Amino acid sequence: MKFKGGCHCGNLSLEFDTGLEPKALTLRACQCTFCRAHGALSVSDPKGKVIIAARDATAVERYRFGLGVTDFLICRRCGVYILAMMELDGARYAVVNANALERRAEIPGPPQPMDYEGEDARLARRKTRWTPVAALNGF
Repeated sequence: MKFKGGCHCGNLSLEFDTGLEPKALTLRACQCTFCRAHGALSVSDPKGKVIIAARDATAVERYRFGLGVTDFLICRRCGVYILAMMELDGARYAVVNANALERRAEIPGPPQPMDYEGEDARLARRKTRWTPVAALNGF
């Protein structure tokens, strides 16, 4: 199953490939201040893949906070946050903001509230739960 999405103005786009049916995907509502402020709902599939593209890389904001190891990709033109991405052991992993997907309504809720504050094994969890990034085009 392939979900396409991106920012409002079209500068950032993504393809989220998953072998899971939409009803098998879990929506997560991170409780950090960034995700709450953006109304983000996260989705991922560790057996899937994400392809990310930018028409104009100079209009992409890579925002980092907290541990400083994750890039939150935001379009500088329209302000939409599409996904968070990190590199670990030479590979990239991402968690997609489901609200940036064209067919978001196909993924049922309710979202599970998630609080990662104080988590010791954050990077290991992400490596096993986030989606591998297959390509970064235009970056």
